Amino acid sequence: MPSKKSRTGLSNVQNVRLGGLIAVLSGRDPYDFILDSLLDDEFVERVDEKLRVTEKGMREKDRLITLAGLMFEKDA
Repeated sequence: MPSKKSRTGLSNVQNVRLGGLIAVLSGRDPYDFILDSLLDDEFVERVDEKLRVTEKGMREKDRLITLAGLMFEKDA
């Protein structure tokens, strides 16, 4: 009987979302379809024509980074 694979890491949707959040945090605009999703889910907002990650977006970034098995330092 073949063994069942257990999935680890991020799903494709989570991976794309994390990449979009990282792009915004790095001062870059993600692809339009990613940006539209981030805006719709209120993870990112436009302030004075610039993109900014919201508090909700920062929590999601931290959650996804943890799920991916990466370490991060909490903001003070």
